[in-house]
Amino acid sequence: MTRAGRPGAGTPRATLALAVAIALLAGCAERASGPAYPVDPSVQQIDLKWQPRAGMRLVYRVTTDVVASGPLTRPVPESDRTRHLSRTRSLEITDAGADYFDVRLVQDGWPLPATMRFSREWARVDVKLDASVADDEKSAVEAASRQLGDLFAQAAQFFGPWRVGDSRPFEVRVSGIPDASGAGQGSMTLRRVVGIDGRQAAEFEWKATTEFLFTGEPGFGAPGRMSVTGREWRDLATGASLRLTAKADAEFTRQGQATRVAYQTDEVLDIAASRL
Repeated sequence: MTRAGRPGAGTPRATLALAVAIALLAGCAERASGPAYPVDPSVQQIDLKWQPRAGMRLVYRVTTDVVASGPLTRPVPESDRTRHLSRTRSLEITDAGADYFDVRLVQDGWPLPATMRFSREWARVDVKLDASVADDEKSAVEAASRQLGDLFAQAAQFFGPWRVGDSRPFEVRVSGIPDASGAGQGSMTLRRVVGIDGRQAAEFEWKATTEFLFTGEPGFGAPGRMSVTGREWRDLATGASLRLTAKADAEFTRQGQATRVAYQTDEVLDIAASRL
Protein backbone atom coordinates (compact mmCIF):
# COMPACT_ATOMS: atom_id res chain seq x y z
CA MET A 1 0.00 0.00 0.00
CA THR A 2 2.28 2.74 -1.20
CA ARG A 3 0.13 5.05 -3.30
CA ALA A 4 0.30 8.71 -2.33
CA GLY A 5 -2.23 9.81 0.23
CA ARG A 6 -2.89 6.40 1.70
CA PRO A 7 -2.64 6.01 5.44
CA GLY A 8 0.95 5.44 6.44
CA ALA A 9 2.42 6.74 3.19
CA GLY A 10 4.07 9.63 5.00
CA THR A 11 5.38 7.54 7.90
CA PRO A 12 7.39 4.63 6.55
CA ARG A 13 9.49 4.14 9.66
CA ALA A 14 8.30 2.17 12.65
CA THR A 15 9.08 5.14 14.89
CA LEU A 16 6.32 7.12 13.21
CA ALA A 17 4.06 4.12 12.74
CA LEU A 18 4.03 3.76 16.51
CA ALA A 19 3.10 7.40 17.02
CA VAL A 20 0.31 7.45 14.46
CA ALA A 21 -1.09 4.18 15.77
CA ILE A 22 -1.13 5.47 19.36
CA ALA A 23 -3.37 8.29 18.15
CA LEU A 24 -5.97 5.70 17.13
CA LEU A 25 -6.05 3.99 20.49
CA ALA A 26 -9.34 4.45 22.22
CA GLY A 27 -7.51 5.56 25.32
CA CYS A 28 -5.19 8.42 24.55
CA ALA A 29 -2.86 10.38 26.68
CA GLU A 30 -2.55 13.98 27.59
CA ARG A 31 -0.15 16.54 28.96
CA ALA A 32 -0.93 17.87 32.42
CA SER A 33 -1.88 21.26 30.92
CA GLY A 34 -4.85 20.29 28.76
CA PRO A 35 -8.00 22.15 27.74
CA ALA A 36 -10.45 23.12 30.49
CA TYR A 37 -14.21 23.03 29.88
CA PRO A 38 -17.07 24.27 32.10
CA VAL A 39 -18.09 21.63 34.63
CA ASP A 40 -21.70 20.49 35.07
CA PRO A 41 -21.81 19.55 38.78
CA SER A 42 -25.44 18.43 38.53
CA VAL A 43 -24.41 15.24 36.69
CA GLN A 44 -22.65 12.76 38.97
CA GLN A 45 -23.68 9.46 37.37
CA ILE A 46 -23.79 8.40 33.70
CA ASP A 47 -24.37 5.30 31.57
CA LEU A 48 -22.11 5.87 28.59
CA LYS A 49 -23.25 3.97 25.49
CA TRP A 50 -22.19 3.91 21.87
CA GLN A 51 -25.23 5.01 19.85
CA PRO A 52 -24.37 4.75 16.14
CA ARG A 53 -26.86 5.47 13.38
CA ALA A 54 -26.73 5.13 9.62
CA GLY A 55 -25.41 8.37 8.14
CA MET A 56 -23.38 9.37 11.18
CA ARG A 57 -20.05 10.94 10.29
CA LEU A 58 -17.21 11.76 12.67
CA VAL A 59 -14.52 14.04 11.23
CA TYR A 60 -11.36 14.52 13.30
CA ARG A 61 -8.57 17.05 12.85
CA VAL A 62 -5.40 15.47 14.17
CA THR A 63 -1.99 17.05 14.80
CA THR A 64 0.92 14.89 15.93
CA ASP A 65 4.52 15.65 16.89
CA VAL A 66 7.15 12.93 17.12
CA VAL A 67 10.78 13.25 18.24
CA ALA A 68 13.09 10.20 18.17
CA SER A 69 16.59 10.22 19.65
CA GLY A 70 19.29 7.71 20.53
CA PRO A 71 21.54 5.14 18.85
CA LEU A 72 18.78 2.99 17.33
CA THR A 73 17.61 5.94 15.21
CA ARG A 74 20.87 6.11 13.24
CA PRO A 75 19.41 4.24 10.23
CA VAL A 76 16.45 6.65 10.20
CA PRO A 77 16.94 9.82 8.09
CA GLU A 78 17.32 12.99 10.13
CA SER A 79 14.13 14.37 8.56
CA ASP A 80 12.17 11.43 9.98
CA ARG A 81 13.44 11.80 13.54
CA THR A 82 11.41 14.95 14.17
CA ARG A 83 8.05 15.15 12.48
CA HIS A 84 4.93 17.29 12.65
CA LEU A 85 1.91 15.61 11.08
CA SER A 86 -1.50 17.10 10.33
CA ARG A 87 -4.23 14.70 9.30
CA THR A 88 -7.96 14.55 8.78
CA ARG A 89 -9.67 11.27 9.64
CA SER A 90 -13.34 10.50 9.06
CA LEU A 91 -15.45 7.60 10.27
CA GLU A 92 -18.61 7.00 8.24
CA ILE A 93 -21.36 4.82 9.74
CA THR A 94 -23.00 3.28 6.68
CA ASP A 95 -25.44 0.96 8.47
CA ALA A 96 -26.54 0.22 12.02
CA GLY A 97 -28.73 -2.48 13.51
CA ALA A 98 -29.77 -3.60 16.95
CA ASP A 99 -26.50 -5.45 17.57
CA TYR A 100 -24.05 -4.17 14.93
CA PHE A 101 -22.85 -1.18 12.92
CA ASP A 102 -20.81 -0.82 9.73
CA VAL A 103 -18.05 1.76 9.45
CA ARG A 104 -15.73 3.05 6.74
CA LEU A 105 -12.54 5.04 7.29
CA VAL A 106 -11.35 7.98 5.21
CA GLN A 107 -7.96 9.50 5.99
CA ASP A 108 -6.67 12.64 4.26
CA GLY A 109 -9.22 12.16 1.51
CA TRP A 110 -8.32 8.53 0.81
CA PRO A 111 -10.96 5.92 1.72
CA LEU A 112 -9.83 2.56 3.00
CA PRO A 113 -11.55 0.30 0.43
CA ALA A 114 -13.32 -1.87 2.99
CA THR A 115 -16.37 -1.84 5.23
CA MET A 116 -15.78 -3.02 8.79
CA ARG A 117 -18.63 -4.47 10.85
CA PHE A 118 -18.54 -4.23 14.63
CA SER A 119 -20.87 -5.26 17.40
CA ARG A 120 -22.32 -2.49 19.55
CA GLU A 121 -19.53 -3.31 22.00
CA TRP A 122 -16.94 -2.53 19.29
CA ALA A 123 -15.94 -6.17 18.80
CA ARG A 124 -14.88 -6.69 15.18
CA VAL A 125 -17.33 -9.01 13.41
CA ASP A 126 -16.41 -8.88 9.72
CA VAL A 127 -14.48 -7.01 7.03
CA LYS A 128 -15.87 -6.70 3.49
CA LEU A 129 -13.45 -5.48 0.83
CA ASP A 130 -14.65 -3.28 -2.02
CA ALA A 131 -14.97 -4.93 -5.42
CA SER A 132 -12.39 -2.46 -6.76
CA VAL A 133 -9.57 -3.90 -4.61
CA ALA A 134 -7.04 -5.63 -6.85
CA ASP A 135 -5.91 -9.16 -6.01
CA ASP A 136 -2.38 -8.00 -5.17
CA GLU A 137 -3.80 -5.42 -2.70
CA LYS A 138 -6.24 -7.63 -0.83
CA SER A 139 -3.83 -8.85 1.83
CA ALA A 140 -2.63 -5.30 2.59
CA VAL A 141 -6.17 -3.93 2.86
CA GLU A 142 -7.26 -6.84 5.04
CA ALA A 143 -4.25 -6.33 7.32
CA ALA A 144 -4.95 -2.59 7.63
CA SER A 145 -8.60 -3.32 8.42
CA ARG A 146 -7.66 -5.82 11.12
CA GLN A 147 -5.20 -3.39 12.70
CA LEU A 148 -7.74 -0.59 12.73
CA GLY A 149 -10.39 -2.95 14.06
CA ASP A 150 -8.19 -3.98 16.97
CA LEU A 151 -7.47 -0.35 17.81
CA PHE A 152 -11.08 0.84 17.52
CA ALA A 153 -12.29 -2.08 19.62
CA GLN A 154 -10.51 -0.61 22.64
CA ALA A 155 -13.15 2.14 22.69
CA ALA A 156 -15.48 -0.37 24.37
CA GLN A 157 -13.55 0.09 27.61
CA PHE A 158 -15.12 3.55 28.05
CA PHE A 159 -18.71 2.34 27.89
CA GLY A 160 -20.99 1.38 30.76
CA PRO A 161 -22.27 2.94 33.99
CA TRP A 162 -19.98 5.37 35.82
CA ARG A 163 -20.06 7.68 38.79
CA VAL A 164 -17.82 10.74 38.94
CA GLY A 165 -14.63 9.61 40.67
CA ASP A 166 -14.93 5.95 39.65
CA SER A 167 -11.69 4.28 38.53
CA ARG A 168 -11.32 1.07 36.52
CA PRO A 169 -8.45 -0.99 35.14
CA PHE A 170 -8.15 -1.30 31.38
CA GLU A 171 -5.98 -3.18 28.93
CA VAL A 172 -3.74 -1.65 26.26
CA ARG A 173 -3.05 -3.93 23.31
CA VAL A 174 -0.23 -3.23 20.85
CA SER A 175 -1.45 -5.77 18.28
CA GLY A 176 -2.88 -3.01 16.09
CA ILE A 177 0.52 -1.35 15.56
CA PRO A 178 2.45 -2.58 12.51
CA ASP A 179 5.65 -4.53 13.31
CA ALA A 180 4.92 -4.48 17.04
CA SER A 181 3.44 -6.78 19.66
CA GLY A 182 2.81 -6.47 23.35
CA ALA A 183 0.31 -5.38 25.98
CA GLY A 184 0.01 -3.36 29.16
CA GLN A 185 -2.28 -2.31 31.95
CA GLY A 186 -3.64 1.04 32.99
CA SER A 187 -6.36 2.73 35.00
CA MET A 188 -9.01 5.22 33.88
CA THR A 189 -11.07 7.59 36.01
CA LEU A 190 -14.22 9.58 35.26
CA ARG A 191 -13.25 13.01 36.53
CA ARG A 192 -16.30 15.12 35.70
CA VAL A 193 -19.05 15.95 33.21
CA VAL A 194 -18.41 19.10 31.20
CA GLY A 195 -19.91 21.13 28.37
CA ILE A 196 -18.25 21.25 24.92
CA ASP A 197 -19.91 23.32 22.20
CA GLY A 198 -23.32 22.85 23.78
CA ARG A 199 -22.93 19.10 24.30
CA GLN A 200 -22.48 17.22 27.57
CA ALA A 201 -19.28 15.21 27.68
CA ALA A 202 -17.69 12.76 30.11
CA GLU A 203 -14.09 13.67 30.89
CA PHE A 204 -11.86 10.66 31.51
CA GLU A 205 -8.33 10.73 32.83
CA TRP A 206 -6.04 7.75 32.57
CA LYS A 207 -2.52 6.41 32.65
CA ALA A 208 -0.90 3.21 31.43
CA THR A 209 2.40 1.44 30.92
CA THR A 210 3.01 -0.95 28.02
CA GLU A 211 5.85 -3.30 27.22
CA PHE A 212 6.25 -4.26 23.57
CA LEU A 213 8.59 -5.53 20.89
CA PHE A 214 9.33 -3.78 17.58
CA THR A 215 10.62 -5.97 14.74
CA GLY A 216 11.31 -3.05 12.38
CA GLU A 217 13.20 0.24 12.66
CA PRO A 218 14.28 1.62 15.04
CA GLY A 219 13.87 -1.29 17.45
CA PHE A 220 15.05 -4.23 15.30
CA GLY A 221 13.69 -6.63 17.92
CA ALA A 222 14.76 -4.61 20.94
CA PRO A 223 12.23 -4.63 23.81
CA GLY A 224 10.43 -1.37 24.43
CA ARG A 225 8.48 0.26 27.21
CA MET A 226 5.94 3.05 26.80
CA SER A 227 4.32 5.22 29.47
CA VAL A 228 1.16 7.20 28.77
CA THR A 229 -1.05 9.54 30.81
CA GLY A 230 -4.13 11.27 29.58
CA ARG A 231 -7.66 12.51 29.17
CA GLU A 232 -10.45 12.02 26.65
CA TRP A 233 -13.88 13.61 26.33
CA ARG A 234 -16.84 11.42 25.27
CA ASP A 235 -20.21 12.73 24.09
CA LEU A 236 -22.96 11.58 26.47
CA ALA A 237 -25.60 11.47 23.73
CA THR A 238 -23.71 9.28 21.25
CA GLY A 239 -20.62 7.90 23.01
CA ALA A 240 -18.39 9.45 20.32
CA SER A 241 -15.06 11.00 21.21
CA LEU A 242 -15.25 14.81 21.09
CA ARG A 243 -11.61 15.46 21.87
CA LEU A 244 -8.46 13.82 23.07
CA THR A 245 -4.95 15.03 23.61
CA ALA A 246 -2.04 12.68 23.98
CA LYS A 247 1.48 12.33 25.19
CA ALA A 248 3.57 9.17 25.30
CA ASP A 249 7.21 8.35 25.91
CA ALA A 250 8.61 5.11 24.50
CA GLU A 251 12.07 3.71 25.11
CA PHE A 252 13.96 0.87 23.42
CA THR A 253 17.10 -0.61 24.96
CA ARG A 254 19.63 -2.74 23.11
CA GLN A 255 23.16 -3.57 24.26
CA GLY A 256 22.71 -1.15 27.13
CA GLN A 257 21.89 1.80 24.84
CA ALA A 258 18.53 3.54 25.11
CA THR A 259 16.59 5.10 22.25
CA ARG A 260 13.61 7.30 23.04
CA VAL A 261 10.52 8.34 21.09
CA ALA A 262 8.52 11.27 22.46
CA TYR A 263 5.04 11.69 21.06
CA GLN A 264 2.14 14.08 21.53
CA THR A 265 -1.11 14.60 19.66
CA ASP A 266 -4.30 16.62 19.68
CA GLU A 267 -7.42 15.15 18.07
CA VAL A 268 -10.55 17.30 17.86
CA LEU A 269 -13.95 16.43 16.43
CA ASP A 270 -14.91 18.96 13.76
CA ILE A 271 -18.53 19.31 14.80
CA ALA A 272 -19.42 21.51 11.80
CA ALA A 273 -18.16 18.85 9.35
CA SER A 274 -19.57 15.93 11.34
CA ARG A 275 -23.06 14.47 11.61
CA LEU A 276 -23.86 13.33 15.12
